[in-house]
Amino acid sequence: MKNFFLPLCFIALSFSTFAQSGVDSIKQQYVQNTLNYLAADSLKGRGSFTPQLYKSAHFIAKEFDSIGLKSFPGFDGFYQPFQMEGSKGKGKDSAGNYLSEKVLLNVIGVLQGKTKPEEVIIFSAHYDHVGIEAGEIHNGANDNASGTAAMLALAAYFSARNDNERTIIFCAFSGEELGLWGSTFFAPNLIAEKVIAVINIEMIGRTSVGKNAFFITGAQYSDLSKIIENALKGKAKIKREPDSSKQLFKRSDNLPFALKGIPAHSIMSSDDSEPCYHQPCDDVKRLDVSNMINIIKAIAIGTESLINGTDTPKRIKASQIN
Repeated sequence: MKNFFLPLCFIALSFSTFAQSGVDSIKQQYVQNTLNYLAADSLKGRGSFTPQLYKSAHFIAKEFDSIGLKSFPGFDGFYQPFQMEGSKGKGKDSAGNYLSEKVLLNVIGVLQGKTKPEEVIIFSAHYDHVGIEAGEIHNGANDNASGTAAMLALAAYFSARNDNERTIIFCAFSGEELGLWGSTFFAPNLIAEKVIAVINIEMIGRTSVGKNAFFITGAQYSDLSKIIENALKGKAKIKREPDSSKQLFKRSDNLPFALKGIPAHSIMSSDDSEPCYHQPCDDVKRLDVSNMINIIKAIAIGTESLINGTDTPKRIKASQIN
């Protein structure tokens, strides 16, 4: 998560069990393996403009390919390379490889819809972290290998189902820790009116809201939370969080989409009050992976009516975002 302090409005979502046909295919071992790779010391905290962040991008792209996703039209395979304004130098070496010190990569995969391919649902997560600080590796297991692992697990789940009426785009963004760079760069490639919802996943490996619970940032801006609650069919209870001292809604990759009027929110189970937030101790061993699996299954069930085209959330009024 981008590291700055803003006011927070969110809702907590608590749930019990999710014994529903299909979601049992979301396996803990797959999620564990993904976490073990992305948050390993060998990737040195996935810092921006490092070879290790490129290795992470290549891992995600390989997963997208094995899952059966397609590339976004006009992109270089699963990659959307970008350089920020003011950056200099060529983006590729003589062999045609992107230069990690010059270029960042979003990794984008597409699962085309069956009957409403022009309507889009996005699942996203940022895969970058802060790298090495003061000589210590910050592995970013919770922030945000956890969200990336969840996004990949959902990609595998929906691809295996192969019954999505709307198109689903799966996005692994880079540059989030630098100021939401990747999502800001990708958002203009879409026709905002065609994007039905964005579900961004952030920091679900730890919990500050109890077991089997998560919250949705900026819930007051659209009715997406109500749609998720209805899809969960009584298995979840949504409560308004009374603490309004932060705005996580403005601090993650949902924001560039929300500013275009898209119902775009982040699903989280912890925030920057977590003791190992942006610290060297944010390691895989601290994560509650079984709880993560429950959250991922809940997201799959809770977004089903969005995927099949039954529900369409109300648009966000960007002028009201404060």
